[in-house]
Amino acid sequence: MGAACCSGDDSGEKIMSSEVKGVDDCDTHQDFPGMAMPAAALAPAMKASDGNESKTPPQLKVDFLLPDQTKKSVIFDRQPLGLDFNKTNPILMKRVQPGSHGDELGVKQGWQVIGVNGEDVSSKEFEYTYQILRKISTSLPNP
Repeated sequence: MGAACCSGDDSGEKIMSSEVKGVDDCDTHQDFPGMAMPAAALAPAMKASDGNESKTPPQLKVDFLLPDQTKKSVIFDRQPLGLDFNKTNPILMKRVQPGSHGDELGVKQGWQVIGVNGEDVSSKEFEYTYQILRKISTSLPNP
């Protein structure tokens, strides 16, 4: 998958491994002075319930509001996600790349992002939600 948006316009953003900064490269305090990164993006992977020191694999849980006003949660466990969306609030899926992880999980055009890893982002600014999605998605494996 390439780095250019498949829609032919330059008004969209998509979360893809070729466009996402590494976690260490992301300085949210520089990008958003005075704004702390949300707990959803900073929380380390939880330890296994048996007390084992191993960490659970990283996951990105995105809660969507569907066009029929129902809600659906999708858990991404690898990148690239294959999602195209405009730089708007709320974040609305413009396109889902065929054969991508998002496509495999059933994400559809027109779905609206309302939550990320348990945090309600429905009333947050685009940049805030995008930074969370970008930061967490970079921690996912890229097979």
